[in-house]
Amino acid sequence: MNQPNEGPTLEGGFPRRGIGNPPHVAEAPNETIGTLLDRRTIRRFRDEPVDPGCLDVIVDVGLRAANAGGCQAPILLVSQDVEANLMLGRISNDLYDEGYYPVSSAQPSTACMAGRRNAFYDAPVVITVFTPRGWSYAPLDAGVCVANMMNAAWSLGLGSCVVSRAARTFATDAGRGLAARAGIPDDYEAQVHLVVGVPESTDADPRGLYPNRVAWL
Repeated sequence: MNQPNEGPTLEGGFPRRGIGNPPHVAEAPNETIGTLLDRRTIRRFRDEPVDPGCLDVIVDVGLRAANAGGCQAPILLVSQDVEANLMLGRISNDLYDEGYYPVSSAQPSTACMAGRRNAFYDAPVVITVFTPRGWSYAPLDAGVCVANMMNAAWSLGLGSCVVSRAARTFATDAGRGLAARAGIPDDYEAQVHLVVGVPESTDADPRGLYPNRVAWL
Protein backbone atom coordinates (compact mmCIF):
# COMPACT_ATOMS: atom_id res chain seq x y z
CA MET A 1 0.00 0.00 0.00
CA ASN A 2 1.31 3.44 -0.88
CA GLN A 3 1.64 5.32 2.41
CA PRO A 4 1.43 9.11 2.06
CA ASN A 5 3.96 9.74 4.83
CA GLU A 6 6.62 7.26 3.72
CA GLY A 7 10.11 8.17 2.68
CA PRO A 8 11.26 11.72 2.09
CA THR A 9 7.95 13.36 2.99
CA LEU A 10 8.74 12.59 6.64
CA GLU A 11 11.74 14.89 6.37
CA GLY A 12 9.79 17.57 4.56
CA GLY A 13 10.65 16.57 1.02
CA PHE A 14 8.33 16.45 -1.99
CA PRO A 15 5.46 17.20 -2.00
CA ARG A 16 5.72 19.09 1.30
CA ARG A 17 8.78 21.28 0.87
CA GLY A 18 8.32 24.69 2.46
CA ILE A 19 5.16 23.75 4.35
CA GLY A 20 4.93 23.92 8.13
CA ASN A 21 2.68 22.94 11.02
CA PRO A 22 1.38 25.43 13.61
CA PRO A 23 2.89 25.39 17.12
CA HIS A 24 1.95 22.33 19.16
CA VAL A 25 -0.92 22.89 21.60
CA ALA A 26 0.77 22.33 24.96
CA GLU A 27 -2.37 22.72 27.07
CA ALA A 28 -5.97 22.34 25.91
CA PRO A 29 -7.95 25.54 26.45
CA ASN A 30 -11.14 23.59 27.23
CA GLU A 31 -12.48 20.07 27.71
CA THR A 32 -13.68 19.71 24.13
CA ILE A 33 -10.26 20.53 22.70
CA GLY A 34 -8.74 18.17 25.26
CA THR A 35 -10.83 15.28 23.93
CA LEU A 36 -9.87 16.09 20.34
CA LEU A 37 -6.18 16.20 21.22
CA ASP A 38 -6.15 13.12 23.46
CA ARG A 39 -8.27 10.68 21.43
CA ARG A 40 -6.46 7.63 20.15
CA THR A 41 -7.50 4.71 17.97
CA ILE A 42 -8.21 1.65 20.11
CA ARG A 43 -8.08 -1.91 18.79
CA ARG A 44 -7.73 -3.78 22.09
CA PHE A 45 -11.07 -4.21 23.83
CA ARG A 46 -12.27 -5.86 27.02
CA ASP A 47 -14.84 -8.64 26.75
CA GLU A 48 -17.64 -6.60 28.28
CA PRO A 49 -20.65 -4.70 26.95
CA VAL A 50 -20.85 -0.96 26.39
CA ASP A 51 -23.09 0.88 28.83
CA PRO A 52 -26.47 1.41 27.06
CA GLY A 53 -26.67 5.03 28.14
CA CYS A 54 -23.23 5.77 26.75
CA LEU A 55 -24.08 4.03 23.49
CA ASP A 56 -27.23 6.12 23.16
CA VAL A 57 -25.16 9.28 23.56
CA ILE A 58 -22.61 8.17 20.95
CA VAL A 59 -25.31 7.34 18.40
CA ASP A 60 -27.20 10.59 19.08
CA VAL A 61 -24.00 12.59 18.58
CA GLY A 62 -23.44 10.78 15.28
CA LEU A 63 -26.92 11.63 14.06
CA ARG A 64 -26.35 15.29 14.93
CA ALA A 65 -23.16 15.54 12.88
CA ALA A 66 -22.86 18.23 10.23
CA ASN A 67 -24.27 16.95 6.93
CA ALA A 68 -24.50 18.12 3.35
CA GLY A 69 -27.40 20.44 2.70
CA GLY A 70 -28.94 19.62 6.07
CA CYS A 71 -30.37 16.49 4.42
CA GLN A 72 -29.44 14.16 7.31
CA ALA A 73 -28.72 11.47 4.74
CA PRO A 74 -26.76 9.01 6.95
CA ILE A 75 -28.56 6.26 8.81
CA LEU A 76 -26.88 3.94 11.29
CA LEU A 77 -26.92 0.22 11.93
CA VAL A 78 -25.86 -0.39 15.54
CA SER A 79 -25.02 -4.05 16.08
CA GLN A 80 -24.39 -5.66 19.46
CA ASP A 81 -25.09 -9.11 17.99
CA VAL A 82 -21.96 -11.12 18.78
CA GLU A 83 -22.47 -13.66 16.00
CA ALA A 84 -23.32 -11.03 13.38
CA ASN A 85 -20.33 -8.89 14.32
CA LEU A 86 -17.99 -11.87 14.20
CA MET A 87 -19.34 -12.96 10.83
CA LEU A 88 -18.98 -9.51 9.26
CA GLY A 89 -15.63 -8.94 10.94
CA ARG A 90 -14.26 -12.10 9.37
CA ILE A 91 -15.68 -11.16 5.96
CA SER A 92 -14.08 -7.72 6.22
CA ASN A 93 -10.80 -9.29 7.24
CA ASP A 94 -10.88 -11.64 4.24
CA LEU A 95 -11.59 -8.70 1.94
CA TYR A 96 -8.50 -6.84 3.10
CA ASP A 97 -6.10 -6.62 0.16
CA GLU A 98 -3.91 -3.58 0.81
CA GLY A 99 -0.78 -5.44 1.91
CA TYR A 100 0.82 -5.64 5.33
CA TYR A 101 2.86 -2.89 6.96
CA PRO A 102 3.56 -1.70 10.53
CA VAL A 103 0.66 0.47 11.69
CA SER A 104 0.93 0.15 15.47
CA SER A 105 2.59 -2.20 17.92
CA ALA A 106 0.49 -0.91 20.83
CA GLN A 107 -2.83 -1.24 18.97
CA PRO A 108 -2.19 -3.76 16.14
CA SER A 109 -4.25 -3.35 12.97
CA THR A 110 -5.50 -5.80 10.37
CA ALA A 111 -2.75 -4.35 8.20
CA CYS A 112 -0.09 -5.37 10.73
CA MET A 113 -0.49 -9.12 10.57
CA ALA A 114 -1.68 -11.77 8.16
CA GLY A 115 -2.95 -14.06 10.92
CA ARG A 116 -5.73 -11.83 12.29
CA ARG A 117 -9.23 -13.19 11.72
CA ASN A 118 -11.61 -10.45 12.87
CA ALA A 119 -11.27 -6.98 11.36
CA PHE A 120 -13.64 -5.67 14.04
CA TYR A 121 -11.11 -6.58 16.76
CA ASP A 122 -13.76 -8.42 18.83
CA ALA A 123 -15.36 -5.10 19.80
CA PRO A 124 -18.82 -5.51 21.36
CA VAL A 125 -20.42 -2.78 19.25
CA VAL A 126 -20.17 -2.23 15.50
CA ILE A 127 -21.81 0.90 14.08
CA THR A 128 -22.14 1.04 10.30
CA VAL A 129 -22.95 4.30 8.56
CA PHE A 130 -25.19 3.97 5.49
CA THR A 131 -26.09 6.67 2.98
CA PRO A 132 -28.44 6.69 -0.01
CA ARG A 133 -26.89 4.86 -2.94
CA GLY A 134 -25.37 7.39 -5.34
CA TRP A 135 -25.45 10.23 -2.78
CA SER A 136 -22.77 12.68 -3.95
CA TYR A 137 -21.70 13.64 -0.44
CA ALA A 138 -21.66 10.14 1.03
CA PRO A 139 -17.95 10.03 2.03
CA LEU A 140 -18.13 13.47 3.64
CA ASP A 141 -21.34 12.81 5.54
CA ALA A 142 -20.14 9.41 6.75
CA GLY A 143 -16.73 10.73 7.76
CA VAL A 144 -18.11 13.60 9.83
CA CYS A 145 -20.65 11.27 11.46
CA VAL A 146 -17.95 8.78 12.43
CA ALA A 147 -15.61 11.50 13.71
CA ASN A 148 -18.34 12.81 16.01
CA MET A 149 -18.94 9.33 17.41
CA MET A 150 -15.23 8.60 17.90
CA ASN A 151 -14.74 11.74 19.95
CA ALA A 152 -17.93 11.16 21.91
CA ALA A 153 -16.80 7.62 22.74
CA TRP A 154 -13.42 8.81 23.97
CA SER A 155 -15.00 11.49 26.14
CA LEU A 156 -17.05 8.73 27.82
CA GLY A 157 -14.04 6.53 28.53
CA LEU A 158 -14.61 4.24 25.56
CA GLY A 159 -12.38 3.33 22.64
CA SER A 160 -13.14 3.13 18.94
CA CYS A 161 -11.61 2.36 15.58
CA VAL A 162 -12.72 3.16 12.04
CA VAL A 163 -12.87 0.12 9.75
CA SER A 164 -13.19 0.48 6.00
CA ARG A 165 -14.46 -1.96 3.36
CA ALA A 166 -18.04 -1.46 4.60
CA ALA A 167 -19.54 -1.28 1.11
CA ARG A 168 -17.77 -4.47 0.03
CA THR A 169 -18.65 -6.25 3.26
CA PHE A 170 -22.35 -5.46 2.95
CA ALA A 171 -22.31 -6.31 -0.76
CA THR A 172 -21.76 -9.98 0.16
CA ASP A 173 -24.73 -12.32 0.56
CA ALA A 174 -24.22 -12.35 4.32
CA GLY A 175 -24.01 -8.57 4.45
CA ARG A 176 -27.12 -8.06 2.35
CA GLY A 177 -29.01 -10.53 4.50
CA LEU A 178 -28.00 -8.78 7.70
CA ALA A 179 -28.92 -5.36 6.32
CA ALA A 180 -32.33 -6.67 5.26
CA ARG A 181 -32.88 -8.24 8.69
CA ALA A 182 -32.05 -4.92 10.32
CA GLY A 183 -34.46 -3.03 8.06
CA ILE A 184 -31.87 -1.04 6.09
CA PRO A 185 -33.52 0.15 2.84
CA ASP A 186 -32.28 -1.49 -0.37
CA ASP A 187 -31.33 1.86 -1.84
CA TYR A 188 -28.84 2.60 0.94
CA GLU A 189 -25.15 1.66 0.80
CA ALA A 190 -22.72 1.04 3.66
CA GLN A 191 -19.91 3.60 3.85
CA VAL A 192 -17.83 2.89 6.93
CA HIS A 193 -17.79 0.93 10.20
CA LEU A 194 -16.95 2.22 13.66
CA VAL A 195 -16.17 -0.40 16.30
CA VAL A 196 -16.65 0.67 19.92
CA GLY A 197 -15.84 -0.91 23.25
CA VAL A 198 -14.24 -0.61 26.66
CA PRO A 199 -10.48 -0.33 26.10
CA GLU A 200 -8.30 -3.15 27.31
CA SER A 201 -5.44 -0.73 26.85
CA THR A 202 -5.12 2.89 25.79
CA ASP A 203 -1.42 2.51 25.03
CA ALA A 204 -0.27 4.27 21.89
CA ASP A 205 2.93 4.23 19.90
CA PRO A 206 5.23 7.20 20.63
CA ARG A 207 4.54 8.86 17.31
CA GLY A 208 4.30 12.62 17.04
CA LEU A 209 2.75 14.64 14.26
CA TYR A 210 4.50 14.37 10.94
CA PRO A 211 5.99 17.71 9.90
CA ASN A 212 5.03 19.89 6.97
CA ARG A 213 1.35 19.02 6.65
CA VAL A 214 -0.07 22.55 6.50
CA ALA A 215 0.30 25.10 3.72
CA TRP A 216 -0.28 28.74 4.60
CA LEU A 217 -1.39 31.65 2.42
